[in-house]
Amino acid sequence: MALDFSIVDNFVAEYSETMHDKTLLRHDRYNILARLRETLWEALRKSERFETEFSRVLDVIDATRDFDALRRYHLASVAGIRIYFEEEQAIADVHDLFRIIRDRLTIRVLNLVEEEMATLGFGPPPSRYCWIGLGSEGRDEQTFVTDQDNMLVYDAGPEARITDDLKKRFIGQERQEGASSSALLNYYYGEFGTRVTERLHETGFEKCKGGIMPSNQKWRGSEEDWKARIEETLTRGGGAFELLDLIILTDARVIHGDRVQFMPILDHFFSLLKENRRVMKQITEASVMMPTALGFFNKFKVETSGDYKGKFNLKVFGWSPLVMSVRALSLAEGLYETNTLKRIKLIREKNMMTKEMAEDLIEAYLLFARFRIANQLGGDGGNASYVDPASVGPEESGKLRRAMKTVETFQKHLHQMVLFGQPL
Repeated sequence: MALDFSIVDNFVAEYSETMHDKTLLRHDRYNILARLRETLWEALRKSERFETEFSRVLDVIDATRDFDALRRYHLASVAGIRIYFEEEQAIADVHDLFRIIRDRLTIRVLNLVEEEMATLGFGPPPSRYCWIGLGSEGRDEQTFVTDQDNMLVYDAGPEARITDDLKKRFIGQERQEGASSSALLNYYYGEFGTRVTERLHETGFEKCKGGIMPSNQKWRGSEEDWKARIEETLTRGGGAFELLDLIILTDARVIHGDRVQFMPILDHFFSLLKENRRVMKQITEASVMMPTALGFFNKFKVETSGDYKGKFNLKVFGWSPLVMSVRALSLAEGLYETNTLKRIKLIREKNMMTKEMAEDLIEAYLLFARFRIANQLGGDGGNASYVDPASVGPEESGKLRRAMKTVETFQKHLHQMVLFGQPL
């Protein structure tokens, strides 16, 4: 029995006529309310059992010392969330459950790799560090298929503890003696980031094809390193970061470590970003220019050949334009939330869109997410983002068209609000 307010709606619909019968005696009214109580209690008890079992899984993860076992718990959790979704059909809950379980798995992997590094002679972590989630992980929008999108920030200040073990290990790699603290920290966290990436892969987190992982030097560094990279891109227009990297960084969320340590980097980034009209315009233009799957006469633009003939990529031509456009307006208004649904609500609270537009955007997001999840659970593998409009039926096809129109309407709204209707 689904734990949502449809329980009450269905009950009211079933007993509506009886409830308005003014001749009912007190025991008749009692019996009707007693039925509602039992219905609610059944749903609540089932929900409590689920939460209890979920908490047990988290406790087991915290105590596990084997990466193969962590992978099994990961897969078992995915299976459990699938059962939950198939009954509840609650997209927001799916996102939330995956955030909780995968954050806990990640933190356990980090702790085990810390121990592994110490055993191998690197010593304990020489300074504070933050492990950051990016992409869907940063936005709390993970589903049944996920990959690694992470960055690593570490403290390179005077409080760093460079142990003799780390120095010996560094020298043992045919490096010079008397290395700087910066070089030793970079050495430790380079090895640490690489090992965590591999261990996460063993635990069921696929590697990012774009290399957005701390095993890549570009996605790890000290607080000063990160500030310098951001400044180089936003103030001098150079460096290793490109526009897409900046967009990815706007979704950053701390998974492990002290958020206070990461906040100065975020504050610095958003301050420079807001001042840089050129980059803000590029982000907005990129969002507005993303096409949906709707073509002339509201017909879907589908692939005309190949493996996906007759289908369109819902992620590229529906979900991504929505997420990108909502992010762009959120950034333009200085709203530094990461979750798309929360961004929509904050934009609405600032009166930067109508209530109807906000509701339509939320409905569109949930519809796109539902289709993507259905494809993932259908076992389509690499086909998980593709939808065949001819096979979904006229009602669902109509919903997809309306959702696409909602995205296009919001893109026009974004164009007017941020670019003031300037030609693209």
